[in-house]
Amino acid sequence: MTVIPYRAIPDWPPVAAASVVVTDLLGERSERVSAKIDTGSFMTIVPRRLLERIQANRTNRERGCAGYDGQVMSWPVFIVTLAIADPRWPDDVTLSFEAIDVLGVDGPAEVLLGRDVLSAWHLHLDGRSSHYTVT
Repeated sequence: MTVIPYRAIPDWPPVAAASVVVTDLLGERSERVSAKIDTGSFMTIVPRRLLERIQANRTNRERGCAGYDGQVMSWPVFIVTLAIADPRWPDDVTLSFEAIDVLGVDGPAEVLLGRDVLSAWHLHLDGRSSHYTVT
């Protein structure tokens, strides 16, 4: 079993995170970023500025998403390929998600891996020890 430490900097308390690559559908432009594992997010969230830099396909759909304050906002849906690019991850788990829908959000957002991606794995978060395992 591979034990993966939480990311401690710049976050406190430390957070479960993984390195991911977000790529446009043609595979021509991509960015590698750190993504937080967010079991409360129903789908993966990516900052719109990142999606625009890689020229990701924007659909004509929007999805509502409630923030911490309970206010529901509508955000555009983009289609990307998302791949785990973290050398700490085991090779025998699903690492790539082709043509998945993600929400493109504005503001000081970061990539959040939502349940649409997390449901592909058995994930064990051990907050007390600041590490997680994935199978």
